[in-house]
Amino acid sequence: MKRLVLISFLLACVTSAFATGFVALDRKSARTLTDGSTHTAPTIVALWSTDCPYCKKNLGVFTDMVKADASLQLITVAVEPLSAEVATSLDRIRVPGVRYVYGTDAPEAIAYALDPKWRGELPRTLFFDGRGNRVMISGAVDVATTRKSLGLPVQ
Repeated sequence: MKRLVLISFLLACVTSAFATGFVALDRKSARTLTDGSTHTAPTIVALWSTDCPYCKKNLGVFTDMVKADASLQLITVAVEPLSAEVATSLDRIRVPGVRYVYGTDAPEAIAYALDPKWRGELPRTLFFDGRGNRVMISGAVDVATTRKSLGLPVQ
């Protein structure tokens, strides 16, 4: 009976993630997401949390850049389970792109699959240049750093 309740709960969480425009991230999809060969255009993968003010600063920078340049892709990964606050945080600053939240795998396993060198500091951003190259940066970034990390000319 306990197993049935647990399975029902997990299924409800995953269904809820899809219903709100979020994709539940597991280890396998995390490895695919961070494989440079899967990104054919300059792509930003922003790891963030609702309690991280620097994460929100980065998301604002990335949002402005993506709105100004349609060739850029933005993918956000909330390093926490889905909650109303996660959705509200992204909606408040109108962050575009695919949205992920941590799924039912162990958070440590998902984090390792995203970036084996990552130790949990936030914000953490993975930049893909669209040609298979990847740059990873922890901390707040500006437009110039972002453009350089994406292999784009710094304006």
